[in-house]
Amino acid sequence: MEMAQPSIPAIAQAISQNSDAVDQIKAASDELDVVHAVLSTHVAEPQANPDVLAAVERTDEIGQQLAETAEALERTTELLRQAQEGAKKPAGAG
Repeated sequence: MEMAQPSIPAIAQAISQNSDAVDQIKAASDELDVVHAVLSTHVAEPQANPDVLAAVERTDEIGQQLAETAEALERTTELLRQAQEGAKKPAGAG
């Protein structure tokens, strides 16, 4: 069974939604970086509860995951843009 090609408006909508999602993920990642910096600066290790130290470390890991997710979504958005350009070309054009 052959899948139908998505329409240009559907691709454009997906690109727009992906771009919005990238912006939101980057903003969350940036905010989490600030939270991590504040926590890691103000939580004194010798006095800190091990769970608190683990939570501070986890904020850094989550921030990195968010940044990687944003990069992956940007790559997907670029593929969608390429597909959109290809869909705009007349049949047989190449």
